[in-house]
Amino acid sequence: MDNYKYFYDRAVDKLKGLPVDKSTFCPLPFVHVSTTPHGEIKLCCRARPPKGGKNVNNPNIKDDNFNLKDYWHSEYMNEVRDDLILGKKPQQCQNCWKMEDMDIVSLRLNRITDLMENDTYREPVEHYLKHREVEFKIPLIELKLSNVCNFKCRMCWPKDSSKWMQDWDKLKKFYDKKDQTFIEDIIDTNNLRTTRVMNLYEKDEYFVGHLVELMEHIEELEFAGGEPLMDPIHYRILDSIPHPENVTLKYSTNLSIMKMGKHSVIDLWKKFKSIKLTISIDGHKELNAKIRRGSDWELLKKNIKLVKENLDNLDVIKGTTCISGMNAQELGETAEAIEFELGIFWHTSRMQSPDFLHANVLSPIQLKEGIDGLKRVFDSLNTAKRRNIPRRFMLETHLNGAISWLQSAIDNNKHEEKYEAFLKFNNTITDMDK
Repeated sequence: MDNYKYFYDRAVDKLKGLPVDKSTFCPLPFVHVSTTPHGEIKLCCRARPPKGGKNVNNPNIKDDNFNLKDYWHSEYMNEVRDDLILGKKPQQCQNCWKMEDMDIVSLRLNRITDLMENDTYREPVEHYLKHREVEFKIPLIELKLSNVCNFKCRMCWPKDSSKWMQDWDKLKKFYDKKDQTFIEDIIDTNNLRTTRVMNLYEKDEYFVGHLVELMEHIEELEFAGGEPLMDPIHYRILDSIPHPENVTLKYSTNLSIMKMGKHSVIDLWKKFKSIKLTISIDGHKELNAKIRRGSDWELLKKNIKLVKENLDNLDVIKGTTCISGMNAQELGETAEAIEFELGIFWHTSRMQSPDFLHANVLSPIQLKEGIDGLKRVFDSLNTAKRRNIPRRFMLETHLNGAISWLQSAIDNNKHEEKYEAFLKFNNTITDMDK
């Protein structure tokens, strides 16, 4: 079976009855906003900045004139919505177009599949098609309200990890001037050399007031970070939700913390309609510890078991691997460890920036080893032991997508150009960690 074509056709079928271009339409700008720890509002977690940089109609939460309600109703947002309806491809959405061009299931296709049979998400689209406006009722919100974190993952930086400030001055030389300027500006405007932690909730009460207003209509609330489970702001947000029994909580987490102060994570989660967990896991046991500095494989196994045994409302739990030069050769072993040792579903994303960590810094020979490892996992699914595993179709889809991505890294290889920087960066971190 051509898994990608099946998935694409299934997603497009969800759009029946809507006069929208099936090749570009995405529901997220009609039902969703995404924040970053330093205050940007984005169309979604994968969205790029508008062409030419920051759009004047898309300011930072910290700007004095920012108003979430005005942003939601802005001409900027309506232009994005119009483009997606009419078959145009906004610059902000290039990551999804790039995935689909390589027959990799994009966030756009996932969200069409997940949302468009639900009236909560379909009705705002239908209303916009008639009136070119969307009510200020946003049912799907992703909150990255702080960079507080207990890990120092190699592909991270101070914007997304408070612990990374310890290493930034030694590692920033590896980044291009644009990235250095971007991070240095965030460090200076948030006083990160002293505080290390950014905190939007306590400093931006006007923005938070709009969040509380939206909580009345929230259907799914996603937390990322930083590490949301160690963030006091996250617990304050949960306490502001008036009807938790109607709300799905979704997390991007390292799942290393199950109790924070007076808060038991399990006890809190039991109050909500359902829980969806995406655990960041970038390798099998030793490789994950190397990449995700601070991780403990045995603690991760323990906490996964704890969640499974104690949550009747657990909807899905999956481990997501960000494919990079650091793990591309061992993706097969990583998929095996997540699916069959940890007993959760495998998911993938792609490291594209900084470019010296992209999978294409590895040689074609190294990348071919990664492809062969993925194919071995694929072949193992035909054995009697694994033939009927849950969600086999989705595992096959991610295996195929990872193979396609590594093949593109061979076809657009940067080994001779970038591998030296890749080695120096990783060797510097290894020396720092001794």
